Amino acid sequence: RGGWRAGQLVALMVIGAVLLGSADAKVFETIIDTTDQWVYLDKFIFDDSGEGIMSFEIEIASDENNGIGSADFTYVCNNEGTDGNTTNFTVSRCTQVVNPSTFLLFYNDIEDERQGWREVYADRKMSCEDKVRWARQPFPIESGIVNFANIPLNQAALPRFWYVVLANCRATSINARVKLHFKNKGWEYGSLSSEFSYDEQGLLEMTIFYFAAYTVGAFFMGGVVWKFMEKDVIHEIHWLLLGSFAAYWVMHLLYLISYARFAKDGKGIEWLTIFARSVEVCGFVVFVNALLLIARGWTITTNKLSRKSENAFLSAIIVCIYIALYFSETMLDPASSDYIYDSWPGYLFVAMQLFLLVVFVSLLHRTSTFEKRIVKRVFYKRFGTIFSLWFIQLPIFVAIASRTPIYYKTKVMLGIQWGVQLVSFLLIPALSSTKNSHEIYSTENNYDARIPSIARQQRVLPTSLNIPASQMGSLPGGLPPVNRQMQASLRG
Repeated sequence: RGGWRAGQLVALMVIGAVLLGSADAKVFETIIDTTDQWVYLDKFIFDDSGEGIMSFEIEIASDENNGIGSADFTYVCNNEGTDGNTTNFTVSRCTQVVNPSTFLLFYNDIEDERQGWREVYADRKMSCEDKVRWARQPFPIESGIVNFANIPLNQAALPRFWYVVLANCRATSINARVKLHFKNKGWEYGSLSSEFSYDEQGLLEMTIFYFAAYTVGAFFMGGVVWKFMEKDVIHEIHWLLLGSFAAYWVMHLLYLISYARFAKDGKGIEWLTIFARSVEVCGFVVFVNALLLIARGWTITTNKLSRKSENAFLSAIIVCIYIALYFSETMLDPASSDYIYDSWPGYLFVAMQLFLLVVFVSLLHRTSTFEKRIVKRVFYKRFGTIFSLWFIQLPIFVAIASRTPIYYKTKVMLGIQWGVQLVSFLLIPALSSTKNSHEIYSTENNYDARIPSIARQQRVLPTSLNIPASQMGSLPGGLPPVNRQMQASLRG
């Protein structure tokens, strides 16, 4: 019960944490009212096809002409002749037109002779004019009207980040309504992937696949549970694993709905994504607890669940690190393109996996040493080998992902993690055949006390010996027993 209450608490805390951030939607809409002259808007990864497009709709308040001097105007004159004019003079009608002071700027992450985006964004001493000068492409925006345009992309050698900024270096403030819509290749015929940034393309297809796989796996898990119930060998540990499996199934369903909506309108359903991530946290915490409880031998070797406070402490550590990971992701600078595992909560999460591996192996070694039944020792050996790999796979794949381009990291890591988790669920029933499942999970001959540590198991306790009085056993520190019938001859 305490575990499920902790899971509910996790869900509420993570929801609160994620609500602090903003959605990474490819339709970006906002109202700007700031005294900054250079304002970051959004970013997007376009593919290398050159068939992407960006649409914008921007309305600048008409009072944005503050700080404009006479040199910022251009005179446009139209010469008109008059009927019956007998002289060589013409009438000139001139209009004073304000030069655009607001620009929509585009930067990318290409490092060449121009200053890179990271340096421009991070340099607080650089003037607004210099930042505008380093932009790859400026588009003038007029005040007092709604500016609308579609900007096509050129073909590139590699997918690139494009960062969009609104700047007005003359005014003391910017007041604007902005709407940006990024689209990749296939937007003309309504492709499902056109609304996604290149680093997120494939997430919808992966979610469809894993939701279908989990649905098929649910029938397999249901069959295993039915057989265990028939043999009366289903215990709390199995319900924990089934609950974790159900949480991951719900997570993929929610992601599927959100990504399908995102493919349609470029916005998705933000609260649904938040709820999906919260359910994933609960499923992960329950799964880790189930692995540690099996390593303790609960319901397999012993019927007593020992060290409940230690289990609760480990669960709390996992929850805290997960919350820190979410805070790090939601509070990450929106202009940054760093990967979540490149932050200190990401490093902490990887370290936690290694720590849990050490705890898991030590608990399993203690239980396997204490267990004397061959069939259960074989089960522990297989279980330990497979799920030691489960604990260590995250650090390995994070190290591999650190060497891959940023636009592949998210989808590659998600695909691997989802696949590893699905295989882990399906492997647990496969560790015991149908014939020996009763021998493994039966509690008839289980130990009814906590399993002692390895040191206590190897300790040899002294026992008292009753030596007959005829052998001087009654005398403390007496001589060793003597055979009085023994005869010996010293003759050669």
